[in-house]
Parts: sequence; C-alpha cells; structure tokens
Amino acid sequence: RHQLGGFLLRQGRWAEAAEVLESALPDLSVETHGDGAIVQTQWWLGDCLSELGEHRAAAERRLQAAEIARTWPEQNDHATLAHLAAESLGHAELPAEADQAYERAGELWRSLGNVHGLVRSLRARAWLALRADLADRGLDRARELMAGAIEECEAALLVTDDQEARQRLTGELGHTHRQFGELLARSVAEEAEDTAIQTAFEDALAQTAESVTVFAALGEGAVHTRTGAELAAGWLEADLSRPADAAARARGVLKAYEGADDGDETVRARRAEAEQLLQLMEEQTDK
Repeated sequence: RHQLGGFLLRQGRWAEAAEVLESALPDLSVETHGDGAIVQTQWWLGDCLSELGEHRAAAERRLQAAEIARTWPEQNDHATLAHLAAESLGHAELPAEADQAYERAGELWRSLGNVHGLVRSLRARAWLALRADLADRGLDRARELMAGAIEECEAALLVTDDQEARQRLTGELGHTHRQFGELLARSVAEEAEDTAIQTAFEDALAQTAESVTVFAALGEGAVHTRTGAELAAGWLEADLSRPADAAARARGVLKAYEGADDGDETVRARRAEAEQLLQLMEEQTDK
C-alpha cells in the first residue's frame, strides 16, 4: 500500500493516493518497516492533501513527518518538511504558525549551509508579515526580512568561487530584489495619500530596477526573468507618471526578443505586454 500510494501520487491521482496512504499508516511500524517508511508515507500524504486543497491536514502530516526526521543525523529532510509544512500553514490562513515553521526551516537551512532554502524562508516570512499587519509595524518587519534575504545572497556570493553556484546565487538575488519590489508596491493601500503611494512606488522601482541589473548579469540564460522585471519596472514608472522611462523599458524588452522564436509562449506574452505598455505611454505623450 505504501508503494502503491507513491505510484498513484506520481500519476497525479491525488485522492486515490491519499486514501491508500491513509489506510497504510496505521499498519506501519518503526520496528517492522523503519521510520523512513513512515516519514515517506506522511510526506506523500501531505503532498496529496496539498494538491487537494486540504492545507491544514497537509500541514499536520508534514509536521508529523518533520518531528520524526528531527532525530536523524542528516537534517535535509527535516528542513524540507518544515519548509513544506510552513507553506501549508500559510495556505491554511494560519500566519503565526506558518511564520514559526518558516523560522524553524530557516534555522535548519542555515545549519546545513543551504543559502537558497534560507533565503526563500526569509522571503516567505516577509510576505506573511505584510499580510498579517498592513500597518507600519508589519511593513517594517517585512522590509527587515527581505533585506536580510538580500544580505544572505550577497554574503554567499562573496565567498563562493564555483561558477555554477555563483550563477544560482545571482539568480536568487535577482528574484529577491524582484519580490522586494512587489512587496513594497503592494504595501500601500489604494486610499493612502498620494505622497505615501509615490514613496512606496519609488522604493519598489529601486528594488525592481536592481533585479533587472542582476538578471542582466546572467546573460541570455536569464532573458525571460530580466524582461519580466523590466516590464514590472516599466509599469511602476508609468504609475509614477514617467511615460518616457516606461516606454524605454518596453522598447528594451522588444529589442531583447528581436528574432526570437514566436512559438515560445513567454516570448509572445512579453512582446504583447511590452507593446501594450509602449502604446499606452505613447498615447500619454501625445496628449
């Protein structure tokens, strides 16, 4: 039943897999099957429940598995399960519990030297802080966590000589700047005063523009992430009433895809968005 549940999961038959795995759990024992089989069954069950939208139940299974894995000499599974449990708790609208689980995962990622896991846990906590409290206190905490994620990336880049690792860390840094920009743009309420909105958008633009620079350093392999950030920066410049700057961003994206394959869905989407932004900015300039 354990093996059948895993097979059904790989087939994407979530409900059937969950039923089989739940039936197997009471009959699994550490003495007969080992704690690894129990952790794997709970892990798979958590994945199934997550896919079925049963996030609180998924979190419970993942936390149960993490508690067993906590005693293992190798802590990567413990960290991964804590991180997955945090995701489920967040989806279950339990922000305080999710933050605790992400903090636990982050400490484990740090102890394992896994910068990517640590950075992602910090970013997730920043979003939780913003959603939990849109007042200044929540935003201040969110800013602090995002800034911490950037610092972790930059510190790791200073001591990493491996080129492949540097590429991955640079990409993580770019995504962190991009998310920081998104967070700042969303931090201000629509009914806020114009000065507050402008300040938030200026800060968001600075982070988004930095992500463009970081992604550009990765070359052609990061063209889609760079142009996505470029368009996000362009829309922020449009909101800040800078049509010439926004239009320049749009033209830069169109130039990046000159001669690109029209069969690529991302290429088509980026071109369409860039053309829309450019048209809107040209209309504003003509008025």
